Amino acid sequence: MLCKNCGRELPIAGKFCPFCGAVVEQEGVNDETAVFTSLPEELKGPIDLSAFDEVMKEDHPGGSFSGDGVTTGDPLAVTDPHIPSAGEVPPMRRTSGTPRAAGTSRAAGASRSSGTPRTTYFSDPDPDDRPYRKPSKGKKGAVIAVVVILIVALIGGGVWFVLSRQPDENLTMADKYLNRGDFSKALEYFTAAKAEAKDPSSLDATIQLLEDFKTAQAYVDNGQYTEAIALLKQLQNRVTDPDSAMYESIEDLLEQAQTAQSDDEFAADIAEVQSYLSDKKYDAAAAKLDSLDADDTLTADQKKQVSDLRSQLTQAQEAEQKQQENEQKQNEQKQDFSSQMDQLEQNDLQIASAATPEDELALTASSFESWDNLLVQMYDYLATILNADQYAAEEESYKQWVEERDSGAANAAKESSDETAGQLASYSFKQSYTKARCYKLLDLM
Repeated sequence: MLCKNCGRELPIAGKFCPFCGAVVEQEGVNDETAVFTSLPEELKGPIDLSAFDEVMKEDHPGGSFSGDGVTTGDPLAVTDPHIPSAGEVPPMRRTSGTPRAAGTSRAAGASRSSGTPRTTYFSDPDPDDRPYRKPSKGKKGAVIAVVVILIVALIGGGVWFVLSRQPDENLTMADKYLNRGDFSKALEYFTAAKAEAKDPSSLDATIQLLEDFKTAQAYVDNGQYTEAIALLKQLQNRVTDPDSAMYESIEDLLEQAQTAQSDDEFAADIAEVQSYLSDKKYDAAAAKLDSLDADDTLTADQKKQVSDLRSQLTQAQEAEQKQQENEQKQNEQKQDFSSQMDQLEQNDLQIASAATPEDELALTASSFESWDNLLVQMYDYLATILNADQYAAEEESYKQWVEERDSGAANAAKESSDETAGQLASYSFKQSYTKARCYKLLDLM
């Protein structure tokens, strides 16, 4: 609340202004403020302060008392900061009609008897403490505008400060995808963050790492396992955190590449062994299988494949050995048949030196029987070396051949003039026909 006379703020509740002594009147006060009432009737009008002045002179002999009821000794300076000190403010001139103090000589006497100074000082206001004047509307508007501008500036600065300290959204998303192991998405967000970063070079290492990992994945997908393994081993040395998702992914992809490379090499080795078996290069196949058996990195399935090929090799070697033995036997048997045929040819030379037709008939008949026996032996042997289909076809041909031989011999006998000549012609036909068949069978062996 302000004093209506001097315009100062009233620090305490009371009936008089402690600065100028004016009566304070207030109506309609509430419970939260002190209640100021009107001046009593006996105090209205001019107040004689002569007795009060005398008392103050006696109580404060060292002070400079004006004689107008005001002392400049500053007795209340220790209790009231609003009272100027001695020498700072000239004595206030009393204004007619305005009471400066309230009190009686009895109060002053009481003060002297109690030893406690009782003073009421009313000095002229300090030039710097001029009465409050309500600012004009223009000044008030300017002040409000300045305040508003300051508030807006503070708010804007605060918003800028907060936003400037917020992390980049692209970097936040990039880190999130990087921790999840989704490196394609992380690369997209890191690239976007680099385009907006104040220092783009700070993201170059991370972006290059992600791009190299993507290249390694492409190598693995394309079957370029050697290139993939070399690049992934470099990436392992560039990642410093072994617990990160990137390091784990590099290890997984490296293991995948190494396994795929091993599988590829194993498949090539298996194909090579099979090629050796097909070409009957059993020694080369055995050497390759031995090297595969010595590889302790093979899986259970790969070891089974090697074992199966080993069994095939063993069977092929046994079959080849058996075939070689059979071929050797066949050659021996063929040589035996050839020797018998040579012997029969040597015996047949005697036919030409026969003295009589009867001797010639006997020698021819004997030669036919020898060749026919040899032919039967040869057919029996063919049954052991030919498969069922081959032998069945040869047996059918043999039956047809026998019919042709017998028919030819009968025709030859009919053309002869006598019985001896007819028999000789028949045996000669059979002997020559059987001999030709033996040579044909010899070629089949």
